[in-house]
Amino acid sequence: MAHKQRGKGRVNWLIVAFGLTLAYVFVLGFLLLPATASCTDQFGASLWQKYLACRPANELGDFLSGAFAPVAFLWLVAAVLIQAQELRAQREELALTRQELADSREVMKEQAEQARKQAIQAQRQADFIGDQTENLKRQSEEYYREKQDRIFDEALQALHKGVVSQLSNARYKVPSATGILVGSFADYRNMEPEKAVHQLRGALQDLNRSLANLDPRQEPDIPIVSIKVLPDALDKLIAMKDRLSLAHQIKFDSLGLAESCADAKSIIDKLKPSAEKHD
Repeated sequence: MAHKQRGKGRVNWLIVAFGLTLAYVFVLGFLLLPATASCTDQFGASLWQKYLACRPANELGDFLSGAFAPVAFLWLVAAVLIQAQELRAQREELALTRQELADSREVMKEQAEQARKQAIQAQRQADFIGDQTENLKRQSEEYYREKQDRIFDEALQALHKGVVSQLSNARYKVPSATGILVGSFADYRNMEPEKAVHQLRGALQDLNRSLANLDPRQEPDIPIVSIKVLPDALDKLIAMKDRLSLAHQIKFDSLGLAESCADAKSIIDKLKPSAEKHD
């Protein structure tokens, strides 16, 4: 649009110079030459024969130079005007190009700023998604831990009901060099599972210490059948520890399951000959 508007405002100096040249030739041929002395009065003679043929060479040269000097000057002026017009057009084009480059830089700056904002927004969205993912992962882990806690509690209740309760009020006698050591297990049937398992730990420790003084020549009276099932049952609960929540791991440590399992295995190892004979 701007190029068309500039093209409409420009003057075509070639046409102007050509028109002025034709006008000058017309004035020269039909007004100036007839005003000079003629060489012949013949009506049908040409301009050369009528006005120029009779003149001396120096006068003819002066005439021609004087006649064509305005034409040369006219075309020189036209050439200068055309060149000036082209230079002005080039300056306008350069100014337009600079303006377009400036506009392009502004557009690029806006695009860069928009891209920066989009990058920041994308980073925020990524952080939000990361936080949500972390929350979901944490919730999943918490749900898994809670599920494992419930499984552990159920397994602890099953241990209490199926194994620990079988040792309720069970008595044992361990002969030693100084006499017979007598002891008994508590009544675990009406206790809470945690309390029953915790007290079982103390009873197993006492029995294990008593067997350290066992007289090998005499056979002890111990409920070995009920004790033999303890290690396997306790090992199943011990294997759950790493999957429990922190609160249940503290609870696990307070029950002394690993110690009870170690004491039960020690008792079984010390009573293997008697247990095999009993079986």
